[in-house]
Amino acid sequence: MNVSWIKKSLLAAIASALLLSILPYPDAHAEPSLRTRAEIAYFTDIDGIWLHRLGSDFTPEEAQTGTFYDSRYVPVKDLFGGQVEAIRWNAAAKTVLIANEGRTAILNFSGKKIIAKKGEVVLPATWSKMENGKALIDLYTLTYVLDRYGDAFDDAERAAWGKKLDFLGIQYAETLPVIRSSDVMIYVTFEDK
Repeated sequence: MNVSWIKKSLLAAIASALLLSILPYPDAHAEPSLRTRAEIAYFTDIDGIWLHRLGSDFTPEEAQTGTFYDSRYVPVKDLFGGQVEAIRWNAAAKTVLIANEGRTAILNFSGKKIIAKKGEVVLPATWSKMENGKALIDLYTLTYVLDRYGDAFDDAERAAWGKKLDFLGIQYAETLPVIRSSDVMIYVTFEDK
């Protein structure tokens, strides 16, 4: 057996391993997802959310009290209930449809790709989940997309999603940290009907 060949092969293998360990992977410097940028913007180390819905349909007491959630995901009906034309579960397609102003936002729980038709917007799968029979939506991402001062983020994808979802009746969202707590208050202001 040729010892020189074994030494060269072993040396080549070690050199390759070292080279691969120091070279970045192709997507190592890829931009974080919209969902991750939302968390970085103002939700890092947050434990809970106080959701306050505002608008002409809500009493000042309702708006002031808010509802607490210990997750970034809140029930779709809790957020949009009474503010959109309809929220429907399509059991056959495994989707939730949020209809308003003649357009529809689709939350897809089927695991299959859905192609949006005219007047439809399919939200990314990471923006929603099904838990205990309830459709939940990622309030961090939605708040980031519809943030009242969102133009300060200089995020083209955020702005594009804001335009796509303008029919949902949300005028804007605002985020305020809770002093002496790791919670955050999110104020979602709905347009007057």
